[in-house]
Amino acid sequence: MPNARSIVNTFSLSRIGFALLFVIFFQRDPRFFYVSVVLCVLAAATDVLDGYLARRWRVASIRGRLWDSLGDKSFYAAIILSYNAQGFLGPLVSWALVVREVALYITRVLFVEKLPKIEEIRPWTNWHGYLMYLTIVLGLARMYADIYGLSFPIHAYMQVSAYAALAFGIASIFHFIKLS
Repeated sequence: MPNARSIVNTFSLSRIGFALLFVIFFQRDPRFFYVSVVLCVLAAATDVLDGYLARRWRVASIRGRLWDSLGDKSFYAAIILSYNAQGFLGPLVSWALVVREVALYITRVLFVEKLPKIEEIRPWTNWHGYLMYLTIVLGLARMYADIYGLSFPIHAYMQVSAYAALAFGIASIFHFIKLS
């Protein structure tokens, strides 16, 4: 029987597999599109569940935070790459968002001693996350509109939410490095 920490880490790392499948299924075919929506829901559910279980079972750890972060970064990168491939996000913002995800992960590894104080930058990371979720939802709405021939002016809103997510994401890195 696996221990509680292994279960929590498995939920975190499952997002890497969901990310790979999202890249494969995010297409203008309705059947594939609905699979990609389910993958987003599963990724969000495991993101909530791993943190909840880690706290409930009292197995939260620095290593667990890093596994959780790797799962998150993998899924965000899959979304960004898929949206870029479909022309939903421009190459510059796509590149910058992917670099931000990698930079944040590396920064957390390099400055691992600051992770216990990470709650101090929670507002920055929360806003980055909210805006990334908005970008994800807008991208799914845009794909739905494209599949069914609907005309919603989503593109500009996606760009604004992606750039805003990037701004808060970069701010979170600088604030993390400045933690004492």
